[in-house]
Amino acid sequence: MEHSRYLETIKKVLRTREVTYSELAVHLKMTESGVKKMLNAKDISFRRILQICDALGILPGQLFSLSEKSFIAEVTLSKQQEEALLKQRSLLAVYWRLTVEGRDLSEIEGLQKLSKTELKKILDKLVSLELLSLKRGTYTPRHVGKFKWNEETKLVKILNQEWSELTLQRALEKKKGSLHRLVSMKLSEESYARLQQGLTKVLDEAVQNSENEELTLSKKQMHNFTALVATVAQGVLDT
Repeated sequence: MEHSRYLETIKKVLRTREVTYSELAVHLKMTESGVKKMLNAKDISFRRILQICDALGILPGQLFSLSEKSFIAEVTLSKQQEEALLKQRSLLAVYWRLTVEGRDLSEIEGLQKLSKTELKKILDKLVSLELLSLKRGTYTPRHVGKFKWNEETKLVKILNQEWSELTLQRALEKKKGSLHRLVSMKLSEESYARLQQGLTKVLDEAVQNSENEELTLSKKQMHNFTALVATVAQGVLDT
């Protein structure tokens, strides 16, 4: 059984706790070169994972949870897939609802105001684009677990602009639960860099909380939220 995901997490825990390969080797009664070879392999036995968890003082469940949350694959869609999602936005909406939001088909049908026939046509199109697979009447996303689209692609650049504008518009309209605040200030370049880092940290923590809650709360307790953060090295009246 392949456990390459857990190997990457183990290496991250070692770096975080400043545990060297040599120190881990002592706990495992192995040579340092043996530990390096083991952690750079494509697979590892479950028994060895348990031994490493014991050496690091963490529970196996914690390692598995960290592995699931930290493993975010970067997905680059084909040109054909991107063009189809951009041209026919109903394809994008259904794909997003199913793959990212984890909605079931009955929910998607209601949210997108589609008939069963219309929804099936869209699902079959997504299958032909190899974005979904169809087995025994069940549609399954090709990309499972946590993933992100390549930020340099045309699709992501267009959606970033469109969805950012939509988010700002909703916030300005003071939609329920929205928050909007614009601040203009004078800062040194060093302070401005710290500001950006701090805002990024806040969002990263929010994403981490989201992932933790998805593991512990029911689907009904979870709700969709969107956060937009934008900073520019200009004053509001500067050209």
